[in-house]
Amino acid sequence: MPFAHFDLSNVRLRTMKSPAYRLDALDERILQELQQDSRLSMRELGRRIGLSAPAVTERVRRLEEAGVVLGYGVRVAAKPLGRAISAFIGVKDSGRNDPALVRWARERDGVLECHSVTGDNSCMLKVAVADVAELEVLLGELIDLGFTCDTSIVLSTPLEGKLLLPPQED
Repeated sequence: MPFAHFDLSNVRLRTMKSPAYRLDALDERILQELQQDSRLSMRELGRRIGLSAPAVTERVRRLEEAGVVLGYGVRVAAKPLGRAISAFIGVKDSGRNDPALVRWARERDGVLECHSVTGDNSCMLKVAVADVAELEVLLGELIDLGFTCDTSIVLSTPLEGKLLLPPQED
C-alpha cells in the first residue's frame, strides 16, 4: 500500500541524524555547479572548481553511486505551456482509497507531485492547470473518487529551486 496511516497522537517525535554521505568542499562545489547548470561538461566543471576532467568525472560518478546525484534534467516553466495556475491540494481519505489516488495522480495530466504527509491530510498534490475551471475538474474527479480536498492556489513563488547542500556541522 503506497500510504500507511498511523496514530501518532501519543508519539513524541525527535530529530535523528540519518547516515549521510560525507561531502568535502569540492563535492559541495560540484553539487552547486551542477544544480545551477547540469549541462556543464566535465572539462568546464573541472575548470570552475580547479580539478582535471578525469578527477571531476570520478567525483561525480561517486556522487551518483552514493545516490546523492539522482539524475540530470530540464526545468520546464508551466505558464508558457498553457498552465498558468499552480495549486496544492491536500487530500484526506479513509485509508482505503490510497491505491486509487496514486493511480489517478500518475495518469492525470497536470499533477506534478504526490506526497504522503502527516497532519490533517494524508496526501499533498502539486498541480499546474490552465485555469480555475480545470482545477475545478480535478477537484471534482477527486471528490468522485471519495476524497475530501483542501486547495491552495499559488499567488507567487518567491523561492523555487534553491540549491540543496548538506546541513552545516556544529
